[in-house]
Amino acid sequence: MSEEVRSRSRSGSLYRTGTAYSSQIRGEIRGKLHAETIVVGGGVIGCAIAYELASQGKEVILVERSRIAGGTSCAAAGMLASDSEEFHSPVLTKLAHESKALLHQQTEHISALSGIDIGLQQHGFITPFRQENEMNNYRDKRSGDLTTEHVWWDRSILQHRAPWISEEAHGALYRPSESEVLPVNLARAYARAAQTLGAKVIEGVQNVRLNVDANRVQGVDTSIGMMTCKHVIIAAGLQGGELIKQAGLNLPVLPVKGEIAAVRFADHDTGYRPDKTVYADNVYIVPKANGEVWIGATSLPGRSDHIVTVKGIQQLLASAASWVPGIGQAQYLRAWAGVRPSTPDGLPYIGACESIPGLYTAFGHYRNGILLSAITGRLMANLIGGHTSEELGIEELCPERLSRKEIMQ
Repeated sequence: MSEEVRSRSRSGSLYRTGTAYSSQIRGEIRGKLHAETIVVGGGVIGCAIAYELASQGKEVILVERSRIAGGTSCAAAGMLASDSEEFHSPVLTKLAHESKALLHQQTEHISALSGIDIGLQQHGFITPFRQENEMNNYRDKRSGDLTTEHVWWDRSILQHRAPWISEEAHGALYRPSESEVLPVNLARAYARAAQTLGAKVIEGVQNVRLNVDANRVQGVDTSIGMMTCKHVIIAAGLQGGELIKQAGLNLPVLPVKGEIAAVRFADHDTGYRPDKTVYADNVYIVPKANGEVWIGATSLPGRSDHIVTVKGIQQLLASAASWVPGIGQAQYLRAWAGVRPSTPDGLPYIGACESIPGLYTAFGHYRNGILLSAITGRLMANLIGGHTSEELGIEELCPERLSRKEIMQ
């Protein structure tokens, strides 16, 4: 994080604790550990929520145990693949399209407030095929998802529009409206914009525990003291399930590890560098605004470590080079791993915990946290503002839905 992001904003504040936390920091926040809403979790979801609440003039404190975008958000590829992704739920499909549109609308505003470029690019996604029958099968399978905007390219058009693609490609589906961002920049831009609008963002807050009495949530106890509030929103990704257990609720979170690699093409190799995202069945190749090309991602259910394996990266690079041969000549930069928070039914926990007034959740977004960040922030702000899940059309995402199913069974 840059020094600009660390500094105090015009209205809000970012505080860093850890070893640097001392009487000076304590003095800054003494007597200010109260807000209408406390958001727990400084990933892209929590930061988007803080931004939306602050935009509506709400008093909000965002607490993060390490650093902003230090968890799953820093390991995402940043694709806004609302058309390319296969959603098994109509509500997720709807929210994905709304979220992408909303994020495009927000970009100028959050960039102006934060001074951070989120790296938004809209060059479209290509889904390539090696054989005609593969292309036809995909066309039949996804026929209900395709619109007149989507374009089928035969081999000659594909080679003309994407000369860097493998000559073995038979054709491709081009989705021109698909876009992507730099995920860490997006999370930090949300956080900084929220600060500028008056929110307090506190990093390095350890030992967060929910303070719940017989009637409702009262706040959170933390390593820097008690924070009181009217609403608590748990947006802590993988840690969300553990935090919510403190209130006696069981919202399972299933870890799914993924590995990503980054390469860079030399300036004279521009003809071999992809200028559109390749969204294939076994790999995605994403040219980023910072000049890098990101290649991902492995999927390892049940794994929660951050070890980058040789096997995983070899598979990714081999798959990527089979579609974009020039990758074999690119400069290898680095590789990293992250853990995505999934749920048993594949739906995120978004909404109010009806059994505990004042307690809300927004976690379990699996591989679509970046894509769904904007709409999740808007939904949570609307819930805090008094709307119901039914009014917002998200009752299917109710946090306590799995418990209800168990009771009904």
